[in-house]
Amino acid sequence: MRNIALTIITSLLLISVSSCEDMMGDFLEKAPGVDVTEDTIFSSKAEVEKFLASIYQYGIHSTFGYGTNNLIAGPQSTLSAGATDEAETCAAWYDTQKWNNGSLSPNDTYDGRWPYRWIAIRKITVMLDRVDEVPDISREYAAQLKAESKTLRAMNYYEMLKRYGGVPIINQRIQLSDNLKIPRSSVEDVANFILSDLNDETVNALPLNQTGVLKGRIHQGVALALRAKLYLLIARDLFNTDKPYMNFGSNNNLICMGKHDNELWNKAAVAAKDVLDWAKEAGCSLITDQGVTKNYKYQWEQYDNNEIILAEKASGTCGKWSWPWNAISPPNVYPGNSGQSGITVTFNFVKKYEKIDGTEQTWDENGGNDLQAKMAELDPRFAQTIAYNQSYWNKEFPKMEIYEGGRQYPTCSGGFWLHKHYPEIISEEVWTYVPNSTILSLNEFYLNYAEALNEYNNGPTQEAYDAINEIRTRSGMPNIPSGLDYLAFREKVRHERAIELAFDDHRLYDVRHWKIAQNEGVMNGNMWGLKITQIDGSNEFHYEPYVFETRTFSTKMYLEPFPQGEVNKGYLIQNPGY
Repeated sequence: MRNIALTIITSLLLISVSSCEDMMGDFLEKAPGVDVTEDTIFSSKAEVEKFLASIYQYGIHSTFGYGTNNLIAGPQSTLSAGATDEAETCAAWYDTQKWNNGSLSPNDTYDGRWPYRWIAIRKITVMLDRVDEVPDISREYAAQLKAESKTLRAMNYYEMLKRYGGVPIINQRIQLSDNLKIPRSSVEDVANFILSDLNDETVNALPLNQTGVLKGRIHQGVALALRAKLYLLIARDLFNTDKPYMNFGSNNNLICMGKHDNELWNKAAVAAKDVLDWAKEAGCSLITDQGVTKNYKYQWEQYDNNEIILAEKASGTCGKWSWPWNAISPPNVYPGNSGQSGITVTFNFVKKYEKIDGTEQTWDENGGNDLQAKMAELDPRFAQTIAYNQSYWNKEFPKMEIYEGGRQYPTCSGGFWLHKHYPEIISEEVWTYVPNSTILSLNEFYLNYAEALNEYNNGPTQEAYDAINEIRTRSGMPNIPSGLDYLAFREKVRHERAIELAFDDHRLYDVRHWKIAQNEGVMNGNMWGLKITQIDGSNEFHYEPYVFETRTFSTKMYLEPFPQGEVNKGYLIQNPGY
């Protein structure tokens, strides 16, 4: 098993892509292999594993931006955080700006992986159709390959459902003589299709876990995690209703479930608990042995750690001057290719961090002379996530100068830089490093469990308190207050999710699925930063809040537009408002 998995991971690192095919376009006319026939592919174990590697190549996404279609896991150029109240991507040309200025449109979409998902799905239908013909593999291994393929298909349909609502379902091989204009299915039908791919038969055919560098290959925990995420998605406000975010007439079922079903929250809770139970058996656990000031950073900085359920491993080493590193690094730390400019964290987001005693930090709206003291009082996850004035980046930049006249101040409109996802080891001594983004991590499922229990029971259970407090405890934060009602606990869960899962590609979707994206300061309205100046003769600094950008969020943006080229083919109904 280890050698097989290593072969697949190695193949993923070696494969490159030179062209992009449309969903219903040229790729349907090509043989699934490269310069080989289908019969060759399914003639031996070695050949079918090469084909499986190509499914992983197209089927696994990245939360990083690789800035190139040659790394199709992440053809985007930066993190999604810059489209939310988490941050601003300083370069004006990044795709996240489409969200901020309201220019997202069918002719200027955000989802760079749209065509690749369909290529993966097409390959999966071929695998499912023919893998039983391979002469030198056991029935058990054929079942595992099917289960891996179905889980990858479920992942890609989940990624589309959360962006678009209902999409076409392709559940069997498509021949050139078939009708290629497959219409959108309802949200409910797509959700049920995903669940059918993640059924118990699929789970049981997979290995319990993969460890170390093999965390890039599918196992039981991945299937269970996707099932839990799917139930949470359709239980939340955006889809779990008979009144969608915009009236779509007879097509409402393409953008919502068509009814409110509270039982979906119970299913979401059970599915999240299944992940937590699996983790105990599989040796997957929260990082708690590095100390409360280091546990959180270890979780995102140390690749292949025990908290990771699935990691993307699409790339070899990347130089610090290129993506994904140059999209994160401040321009006056390690400048990349021209025009990258880094990711500056908003004051909107920094204000979410509680004091270490669990109380709310007070920030004077008119400014103050105690910036360093206020930051020193914050939740330890603040310093493990964000580069702030006088903070440590690495041994070459032991004290960040984020103040007027300071080296890292130019273009830092938020007053803070993102540090998370940029390993400390990258430096003038270590110019290249292998990026490794986490797709599924155990910490999320504690919070999913707490959210679902509260929503289903119209108030928190003890299990909900225990789940959220376990996340807080590992970072040295006190338990949340007891005796909270339904709405108060909901806000605590949402707050904890914002902090714990910050910059992990959750916020852009969470706030839309909760239907709060249009609220002031979330994806709409004023984005605040800090102007920071030195105080003569003092170790303290003066801060002054100011608005650096006003963003526009339209109701139609709760779901994304399909590419106009696909709509023009006559099989897709465009989402409302576009």
